Amino acid sequence: MVAVVKRDRKDKKVRDAVAAESCTVRWFKALVILLVLILATACVSLDATPTPGVITPATYPAPAVSTVSNKLGVHLLLDDGRNVWPVDVWSLHLEYARRAVGEWGYVTQLVRLDDLDPVRWQHFMDLCAEWHLTPILRLATTYDREAGRWDTPLRDSDGAYHTIAARYAGFVAALRWPTADHYIIVGNEPNHGNEWGGRPDPEAYARFLIDVADALHAADASARVLNAGFDPYAPNTGDQPFADGMGYVDEETFLDRMHAAYPDVFDRLDAWASHAYPMGPFTEGPWVQAYRVDLINDAVNPDHVEPPPGVYNRGVNGYEWELFKLSTYGVEPLPVFITETGWRHAGADDEALPDAETVAVYIDLTLRGNGGRYPEYPEEGWTPWLDDPRVAAVTFFALDGFPAEWEHTNWLALDAEGNVLSTYAPFELLASGDIRP
Repeated sequence: MVAVVKRDRKDKKVRDAVAAESCTVRWFKALVILLVLILATACVSLDATPTPGVITPATYPAPAVSTVSNKLGVHLLLDDGRNVWPVDVWSLHLEYARRAVGEWGYVTQLVRLDDLDPVRWQHFMDLCAEWHLTPILRLATTYDREAGRWDTPLRDSDGAYHTIAARYAGFVAALRWPTADHYIIVGNEPNHGNEWGGRPDPEAYARFLIDVADALHAADASARVLNAGFDPYAPNTGDQPFADGMGYVDEETFLDRMHAAYPDVFDRLDAWASHAYPMGPFTEGPWVQAYRVDLINDAVNPDHVEPPPGVYNRGVNGYEWELFKLSTYGVEPLPVFITETGWRHAGADDEALPDAETVAVYIDLTLRGNGGRYPEYPEEGWTPWLDDPRVAAVTFFALDGFPAEWEHTNWLALDAEGNVLSTYAPFELLASGDIRP
């Protein structure tokens, strides 16, 4: 009897051990199956092609690739250099940007020299990934509120800009971009005195562009460098300031002096940034275009070249003149990014401007042409941007500026905290999806 009890106890231990081993095996098998499912799901996620119109988060670290050819974009003013929206409304603003410009549309955003914080701006990049937007960063200096102008970048002791260029390049290289190409604009309208310490300096900007472009390309193989967009409406004030106390240089003279100082300056560029604003300025339909240069005071340009007939420097196709001018330096045609353009619409302070509904019609005409859709407007006089193979992107100015300063260009009606109150007709036109590729 004792022997039987001992055998039963021994058998029980064996059964318990086997049961424990079976349980362990089952858990191990389950864990293996779970890991296989996770890996399979991840592979499917990484290999899946995004469906246009469906918003899904992009996967890091692999950069996302657009599956559609989309030129549409909008200029953001999350930070305009003087005013900054709280970070907690950035996602809302980018959601509206995505609704307007569609799958992997472009968003241009300024980044100040005193705000080169990769952690802060990685949040912006992550939002672009989440909403399937293609970022374009515009590198700025800092705004001098007392003088009412942007500072000139600080030179090194040898006259170069290597130190500041290294800061910009380090910042750009530290970011995880949601797209394969990393678009960076170097500066903004340097032919304006208020964008360059009060007085434009073409030779200095050329050197600045060279040093920053070289640093960006060295630090980031995916960097795609664009020039600062120029103001084609700026006069040349010569040796005297304009009425606002600032100096100005017309775009042709500015480009000529850049090239004379550094003949290879434009070889640094991967694309051309253009500010092809409509005539008026900012109020006329796309069929109104002109070639004009305003030389005042003692200003002269001995290197002026008359453009071919039908090539205009002012109007929605003003980039055609810019490409012509570059060709006179031997520069091969560059893809054009219209990084600023748009119409001012009537607001609380200026009813003389066209209303938002008229602006939306002008945008539609400029992008797609007429084709009898608007019998009250001309059929000819411009090349529609969506039909022009030279144009790679158009980022309209602007989605979301501070209302006190930018209400007349905003596509969103915002309160003082950045909350969206309503939308204007230009936004509604693009958000309808009718103009999507």
